[in-house]
Amino acid sequence: MTPDTADRDPPPPRPSLAGHAVARLRALGRPGRDVRVDAAAGARHPRAMVAALALTIAAGPLLTIAGAALLSHAVARDEARIAATLAPRLAAAQERGRARQSLGRAIAAPGPAALLDQLAAALPSDATLVRAERRADGMTEIEVATGDPDALRAALRRTPALAGLRDVHQREADGRTIVLLRRIVA
Repeated sequence: MTPDTADRDPPPPRPSLAGHAVARLRALGRPGRDVRVDAAAGARHPRAMVAALALTIAAGPLLTIAGAALLSHAVARDEARIAATLAPRLAAAQERGRARQSLGRAIAAPGPAALLDQLAAALPSDATLVRAERRADGMTEIEVATGDPDALRAALRRTPALAGLRDVHQREADGRTIVLLRRIVA
């Protein structure tokens, strides 16, 4: 703008969103009328229209919250149904996993022949093998008859491959001591 030109009047204000909403609500109440929005529409509306508009604006977030609650409840119900349906499959899969771990431990451990060879090499001269058993759970039990259990324990400690054998029980039989050794495959 320069001093020698006149200021133009600003354009009339455009109707607000509330003005549009009020004009549409009025048009719905009067069939056959065309919906026209004027700048003063917001100033001439009745109190009922204001209350309806306020309720509509307030209902938006409330409806969103209620819809979200309904959806989350439906999802939780579906999740419970699916979990109940899949429970037998999950239990079977966990059982297969436990079986694989058990078999893996049994396969990774040295075989009974290797363990018995190492034990035979480590036993004192007066000790004899009475029984050797590998149970289904992977535990190995060995019974050794000896005249001196302390000499047997010392001989087993000197052999690193037999370090996993634990003396769990001993009993007397025929003038000799029978020592029960256990080894759990880890």
